[in-house]
Amino acid sequence: MKIIPSLLTASLFSIFALPAYAACTVEDAVAKAEEVAETVHRLADGDPVKANQLYEQLVALQLRNPTTDKHDPCEAYDRIVEELEAENESED
Repeated sequence: MKIIPSLLTASLFSIFALPAYAACTVEDAVAKAEEVAETVHRLADGDPVKANQLYEQLVALQLRNPTTDKHDPCEAYDRIVEELEAENESED
């Protein structure tokens, strides 16, 4: 009967450890920010006017949907990349 309390304890520890494991680290957030910069650079394709438009879109996206307690910075960066690509790939 000692197995059941041990399994229950192990299950509780794994449940509480899950958010810490899935969390966005500082290094992950920096990598995602670099991905956003690369996306802007790729979509601008050397056009300074397009780069300025993309920058304005990026600022608007960040203001409209800032990081909250419902999602972490990595998820926010992923959404920004998706929206920038969706809004600008269709224009090509």
